[in-house]
Amino acid sequence: MESIYKYDLFISYATENADIAQYVVKQIENRGKKCFVAPRDIRTGFDYASEIVNGISNSQAVLLVFSSKSDKSAYVLREVNSAVSRNKTIIPLRIENFLPSEAMEFYLGPCHWLDAFPEVLDTHLTKVLAILDCMKGAEISAPKSVRIEGPVILDVAELLETGYDKKAITMREIELDYLSVPTDKYNINDDTEGTLESWLDSVQEYADTACALIKDDVIMGYSEIYPMDAESFDLLASGESMVKEEMIALYGFTGDFDAYIPIIALDPAYVKQDIYKEFIKWMAGKISSWEKAGIRLHRIGITVYNSLCEKYVKLLGFRYSGLNPAKGKVYVSSVEELKENGPLKKLLGK
Repeated sequence: MESIYKYDLFISYATENADIAQYVVKQIENRGKKCFVAPRDIRTGFDYASEIVNGISNSQAVLLVFSSKSDKSAYVLREVNSAVSRNKTIIPLRIENFLPSEAMEFYLGPCHWLDAFPEVLDTHLTKVLAILDCMKGAEISAPKSVRIEGPVILDVAELLETGYDKKAITMREIELDYLSVPTDKYNINDDTEGTLESWLDSVQEYADTACALIKDDVIMGYSEIYPMDAESFDLLASGESMVKEEMIALYGFTGDFDAYIPIIALDPAYVKQDIYKEFIKWMAGKISSWEKAGIRLHRIGITVYNSLCEKYVKLLGFRYSGLNPAKGKVYVSSVEELKENGPLKKLLGK
């Protein structure tokens, strides 16, 4: 039976282990299998992150060349995140005697490690090929019925209520960040992006301040709007800080707040004017519903990471304020100013 995948293996590795990764690729491909390995298989002129995600999607399994370097690599962790979110089999080839971090263990879970230290031998690669051969014939599964056809924007709280898994939502949001905020253009690390634990906590704790774009049950975009006090807003508007959990106000008791939108993250196929318009409509609806509930917003800020989003926020009346620590562009306005602006007058009830 011919495989439905373009590649047999996606090779995930840290740059410091490139020589070993190239050796593994050569040996496996000499045995008739096809690998996706960066940068060799990244098409010229295409977005790097999108190419990586497509490579994972088009591979039967993922071979993780695991070491102390790959364990600490943000790139590798994002690749493993994308693999797990797509239910890919991950084959961990451990090339040094090193235990995985909690973040890596979160993704890998209980698994059978192939220990290949002090060196990678033919016997290890034979085991990898045997795993691939065992997977043949199990590639085709019955199509699942679609619950939410879309595209539609829903509160994350609604998704959790309808049975979406918190872990699955978190992993998809992390991947969308990876696709929306290229690491070759922006300064992305745990300080600017947050830890895995903070992502998981945020999905559950602030589900009513976040939304997701759903198409055929798949999250294709997400955004958030967080009420906060004036001091925290000033730090964000000046570019001194990213949004942190301690900045988010306890707004449930009503009152006066500022608000911040950290990102509108989209799958590249959905970076379109009409999609941004739908997110803005959702945010306008959220602001209006909060206002009716006694939660009054004054200033509002947003970080943008691409030119189309920037054009849109300028059109709405936001003003450039500076760069944040990740080098994203910060724009600010006030709810009253936005109410006076043509595109938002009706949405915000002016």
